[in-house]
Amino acid sequence: MDEIRGKLIARISGKGSLSEGPEYYIQPIDHYKERWAEVLVRKKVHLWQDDPLLHGLIDKMVVIRGEIIETKSTITMDPIEAEEINE
Repeated sequence: MDEIRGKLIARISGKGSLSEGPEYYIQPIDHYKERWAEVLVRKKVHLWQDDPLLHGLIDKMVVIRGEIIETKSTITMDPIEAEEINE
């Protein structure tokens, strides 16, 4: 299982549509910050819903564990667990 440490943020996507809802990103503070300013964190609910694993951690320093899918041009985190850290 991989992990990324950083600040979790959210942006609203699909504004004005029925699928309007948050997209979650982590701004890495570990070795991933050398290649990526933000990493998309997939949510496990419908587009318009808040993810119960992630939503309470917005704007906090976190560690997210799960599967990292990285290509030459994109990186995505498929989370299994997330927790707040003090850094």
